Amino acid sequence: MKQTLIALLLATAILSPARASAAVEQKMATVNVEKIFKGYWRTTVEDKRLKEAVNDVKKRVAAQEKKQTDLLTELQNMQKVLQNPNLNQAALARHRQQFEAKRKVFEQSGKTLKMWKASQEKDLMEKDRIATSKIREEILAVISAQAKKGGFTVVVDSKALLFSDADLDITNQVLAQLNVNDPGKVAPKKK
Repeated sequence: MKQTLIALLLATAILSPARASAAVEQKMATVNVEKIFKGYWRTTVEDKRLKEAVNDVKKRVAAQEKKQTDLLTELQNMQKVLQNPNLNQAALARHRQQFEAKRKVFEQSGKTLKMWKASQEKDLMEKDRIATSKIREEILAVISAQAKKGGFTVVVDSKALLFSDADLDITNQVLAQLNVNDPGKVAPKKK
């Protein structure tokens, strides 16, 4: 099998010298996409925005869960009243009816809270996905521009390589280009 594969590769190289020479003419560069993503100022801004949104949701969830806990406490107190042997039949029936109404409210609000939490989580994940997608598009556009500027025909993520010459790495150029408009590094204009 190995000999057949080698023979096939040699035959392909011999039969198509134009392709072989075109492959030799390729100019390759490498980038560390993860380093670029982490070093891009917009990533930091979006991470901060997402963290604030998560904290806001956590606060609102905690408030709703507190209400649910308060309802449970109220139900437990109502249940204690129902166990009072001194209640007459009319009072017992009235308390039982109130207990059942409150229990239904508790169950419904529990289901609503569960669905709302799932919806909020889904919404946050979607916002994160959209922000990450936009950032990746921006990064790929700058990588493409830097590759064209450097005359590179192929750009590969350095994490996918076992070895490459450090001179081929354009990560810092890409990061510099992406961070040109970093509001944290741009000096404020004098009035």
